[in-house]
Amino acid sequence: MQSQQVIVYSAPLVVPISMPVIVDGAVAVCGERVLHVGTRSWVLEVLHEELDAQAQQGMLERHFDGMLLPGLVNAHTHLQYTGMSSVGQKIYDSFRAWELAFDEVYDAPEEKPWKRWAYDGARQLLESGATSAADVVSDIQAVGALGSHGMHGIAYWEVMDWENEAWSREGARTLISQLAEAGRNRDIRLGISPHAPYSLGSGPLLDLPDIARGLGMRLHIHLGETPVEGGAFPSRLSNLTSHAWSDKNWDGYLALHAAGFEASAIQFVDQLGVLGPDVHIAHGVYASREDRRILRQRGVSVALCPRSNRVTCTMRDAPVARYLEEGNPIAIGTDSLSSCPSLDVMDDAAEVYRLAVEQGYDRDDLSHRIIRALTLGGAESMGLNCGPDRVGQINPGALADLAFFDIPIDVSTPMGVEETLDYFVLKGAGSCRATLLSGKLVHNRIW
Repeated sequence: MQSQQVIVYSAPLVVPISMPVIVDGAVAVCGERVLHVGTRSWVLEVLHEELDAQAQQGMLERHFDGMLLPGLVNAHTHLQYTGMSSVGQKIYDSFRAWELAFDEVYDAPEEKPWKRWAYDGARQLLESGATSAADVVSDIQAVGALGSHGMHGIAYWEVMDWENEAWSREGARTLISQLAEAGRNRDIRLGISPHAPYSLGSGPLLDLPDIARGLGMRLHIHLGETPVEGGAFPSRLSNLTSHAWSDKNWDGYLALHAAGFEASAIQFVDQLGVLGPDVHIAHGVYASREDRRILRQRGVSVALCPRSNRVTCTMRDAPVARYLEEGNPIAIGTDSLSSCPSLDVMDDAAEVYRLAVEQGYDRDDLSHRIIRALTLGGAESMGLNCGPDRVGQINPGALADLAFFDIPIDVSTPMGVEETLDYFVLKGAGSCRATLLSGKLVHNRIW
């Protein structure tokens, strides 16, 4: 007997991710969790057998004539910059030009409503179908954005602009104090985001992973985003090239680069022990074959942010096709409105698809791979894919995070289903009509 009302959400096409797509499917939800998923007829039959007469009488069905998926996962964003959209709507001729435009707004003397901007960004995520996110936070007022709406994910406290001497004096102590203050918000899960190899000395890059792992926190770093982070060593095992530079205590990656050693940023932070299965990186634009091998070897997911890379002028696109062909775990993120036109991760999904095709990916599973990256791949990047509070999938016991997309559905043939999935990836942006978060309708333009 169920003490809470059972609600059945049905649709002509249900995509659970952790099992094959279901034509004429349904998801039964009780409280904050999924109770059953399968064909509509099967779900209703099972509920008829399981529920007593009173529970059956109270059962509700909500049908939607579209596509039903798990809540999407935005694997890289900065919600506090939602109010800086003017920066993200311009065209720049270099990454440095974008940085200067960003700093001009960020450093302006006017007080910024970081909290309001961040909370508004979280609302925009929910309205686009995303129920979980990796939110990088730089100002304490914005730390509660995900929790303000009950979203899942991790608020990664960003650490940047620390040189070695200052860090050794007060860096770790300052960070622990900041984390303690941020941790007063019990509605969020905290992580640590070492900003990037070019904005931190070797000291903090060495210490931050140890601090995070000692506290049981995950890590998220901007890596391989900018031209300076690209290496020029032959694409061979880094063990055969790193001996030329790894036995010296470099002040940081830029010092190594200035000395003429052409190791990539990925290889540099790997030598420092930054990478691991508790880490996911943002961008991964400059990633050679050896860099991609390192990421796979360490169990590191890559959050692809193709639209942001165009706005900030990273000078090239991420090697999407190679990531897919070689088996690197990927997720997808929007970045922030200071470097992207919208917080709808479906816009980036379409760009990932186009880049993969342009770069020669010719397998017929592309839409399937991208839909996985939007959901379970994003969950995996933050360690949210397993356990009682798992997301990015629809199966019994998982959190009932669902997203409903209003797109043309053709389930008359297997090819029709495949074409529907292609349409969703390429044209699904802006089509979310309802979002269920832990069993609660938080965005609803249907019922």
